[in-house]
Amino acid sequence: MGIPLRMRLFLIWFKIFRPNHSFNSLVKISKTGEGVKNILFLLPAEKQFAQIAAHFIKSGKKKNNLNLNYVLHQNSLVYYQDELFSKMILFTDDDLNWFGAIKSKPILNKINNAKYDALIDLNQSVNQTLSLLTMELNIPIKIGFETAFSDQLYSIVIEPQKNGFLEENYMMIEQILGIK
Repeated sequence: MGIPLRMRLFLIWFKIFRPNHSFNSLVKISKTGEGVKNILFLLPAEKQFAQIAAHFIKSGKKKNNLNLNYVLHQNSLVYYQDELFSKMILFTDDDLNWFGAIKSKPILNKINNAKYDALIDLNQSVNQTLSLLTMELNIPIKIGFETAFSDQLYSIVIEPQKNGFLEENYMMIEQILGIK
């Protein structure tokens, strides 16, 4: 899959003019560590992936000790459960700039003020807006699926299985973070 020229230019600009974030906190995800407590999910907008992601996050809401929040485009809201609306951070096309990055300060402040331990991008394909948001956030653990530039976005990259169910990829994320 090719990366649009506009996205390439923005990535180059971001690398040159944005300071590298250094992480001061260490999050231990082993059985003896504290583990992750605050998780931000970036949800897919495509119907085929959204249905699987909706099933995955429905199982995550049963974990009472976790604070789970979700970022998604308002148009994809129809694919997710009503009871999760209070935990969702929605954006619209009006919240985006020309590059497709979120420009809305209230949305960015709401995400940055929550101090998340982990970011999990459930998009199986490149989502320009959520990729740019991932670059912008200062979260110690960023997990996402392998794409053309995933090594620049995530600290842990999941290689999608070619001969298996998509659900197995999501179960692997649960195992990595110890939230299963």
